[in-house]
Amino acid sequence: MLKAFTLYYKKYIKMIGALLLSAIAYNVFVRPINLIAGGSSGLGILFYNIMEIDPAIVIFIVSFLMFILAFIVLDAEDVLSCFVEALVFPTFVKTTSHLTDIVSFDNKNILVVVIFGAIVTGIAQGIIFGEGLNVGGLSVLAKVIHKYTKLSVTYCNAMINAIIIALGAWFTNVSMVLYAIIYIVVLRYVSERIILGVSNNKTFKIVSSKYEKIEKYIHSIGHDVTLYDTVGSYKGDTKKLIMTVVPTSEFILLRDYVKSVDKKAFIFVTNTYEVSMQDQTIRKAEE
Repeated sequence: MLKAFTLYYKKYIKMIGALLLSAIAYNVFVRPINLIAGGSSGLGILFYNIMEIDPAIVIFIVSFLMFILAFIVLDAEDVLSCFVEALVFPTFVKTTSHLTDIVSFDNKNILVVVIFGAIVTGIAQGIIFGEGLNVGGLSVLAKVIHKYTKLSVTYCNAMINAIIIALGAWFTNVSMVLYAIIYIVVLRYVSERIILGVSNNKTFKIVSSKYEKIEKYIHSIGHDVTLYDTVGSYKGDTKKLIMTVVPTSEFILLRDYVKSVDKKAFIFVTNTYEVSMQDQTIRKAEE
């Protein structure tokens, strides 16, 4: 019981640290260049440009409204993480708003600022997602839309962000739309890398009539294989499927060997982020 509570407690400590990092990135990189890249943070900059309302206030209002929506619709874990985000993130945005007096960048190099802002924010979001928590804000709205329409959360998030970015282009600069797109793409990539880590292995799935030779070769380079009986749905042919996991450094070696043995072989390769042996069971997280 105590161990479970400690793990739960550590999750939210990490979340609070990640929200601080995100707030710093917002005030140092994003806000100085008026980058409206979606989310409650983007709305904060948008309303500041239109009405000169403090972005921290806008972010708090949006986050609190989304917390209420989460409380009504979503599960307890989402509600708690949204509550923490609604209280902590706007507070950090406000308390770090004067960092530009200490740290500032030449806004002539906007692309560099955008990329670094996306990297830092992506790291922060990756930490939160990696703990299985919700980043709050308008991502809650995307989850609610998904729940009732079955549209993917990613698609809903993209549509919400697109609307905010379009409004930002109307009130600021059309060229900033391109920077906003770059920001979102880099942020998403970095966030996924933080969650998944670096892929050091490749999973091969091979369908070949020469499976015995391929199997022996894989054994010869020090790896095991799993064989499956498969049936092609078009012709109904029964074939063997070989599955194996090899280090990325041996990817070319195995791929070229398979091609040399059977030019008609079907090869499917995925990045593999975790391989562990427990009771003779292999668990893989594939991209």
